[in-house]
Amino acid sequence: MVNVDVSKWKRLSKMQEALFPETEKQIVWDEYLIRHGIKLLVQNSPPVANQLSFDFKIEESPVEFLYCLSGTTTNTLQNLSGAEIKLSTKPGCCTLSYLPGTTGISLIEPDEPLQAVGLQISLEIFQQLAQQTDCQIKQLTNGDKKQTFFMTSALPFPLQLTVKQIIDCQLEGTRKKVFLEYKAMELLYTQLGALDSDINANKGISSFEHEAVQKAHAILIDDLVSPPSLQDLAQKVGLTHTRLNKVFRSVYGNTVFNILREIRLECARRMIEDGKFNIAEIAYECGFSNPSHFSRVFSAAYGTQPKKYQSEILAKQSFSSS
Repeated sequence: MVNVDVSKWKRLSKMQEALFPETEKQIVWDEYLIRHGIKLLVQNSPPVANQLSFDFKIEESPVEFLYCLSGTTTNTLQNLSGAEIKLSTKPGCCTLSYLPGTTGISLIEPDEPLQAVGLQISLEIFQQLAQQTDCQIKQLTNGDKKQTFFMTSALPFPLQLTVKQIIDCQLEGTRKKVFLEYKAMELLYTQLGALDSDINANKGISSFEHEAVQKAHAILIDDLVSPPSLQDLAQKVGLTHTRLNKVFRSVYGNTVFNILREIRLECARRMIEDGKFNIAEIAYECGFSNPSHFSRVFSAAYGTQPKKYQSEILAKQSFSSS
């Protein structure tokens, strides 16, 4: 285990990077100022060889969304009232935290690539955005700057794709800045819009059931072309098919196979935007029975034919590069 002391923020900045040996440099986050009060953090690093332990103290805290694709971190905190809080971030999860005046220890586990994206937002800016989007989180919008807050939920597939696009971005200069700002704000507004339902979704659901629907969601993502039946899916995760559908609706806002259709559509839309595949390849890759069926479903969802959407995307990309 390697110990590192981080005095104010729980992320290593570029200035701090030079102070630590090569092992610790692996965990550095790239930081991008998106606009006043909003910062994007990007981590894409190989696994660390040993468990890393960080002592940290957070004096002035932003509101932070953290989206984890790979890597596990466990935090043991003590807040202003002296209460101890244990928090963790795991692959496939997103967290929302506001932790003013806390101290603690952060453990980063070895042998997993570190891939995550964070959004840090000043409390004042967050409250303004929450008001604009009708996002009601009393713990963060009641004006109490000393009250800590933390919640975790499954990372929806559309947000997974956005996070991966941010991590994989190969652009440089102005184009990279524009791309990251667009994606960061897309991530933020999508998240704010879903936040109320995420909070209410966790009421009355056991930790086992929450883990079960996360497993079911992962199974659907892993096999978009030929997913298991609802009955088989329920058996795989240890729930009845009725309970799986009910809990799935609570956590993800829809039934299992309506969510599957949404995942397929979102996957198709992102593949069109990537510009690497033709429409037929996208249709089969995302699990649609044929291109005609894909075209009908896509048009109903997005109000335009996939080929037309592809042409518009290519035109925009051509204009940006000129």
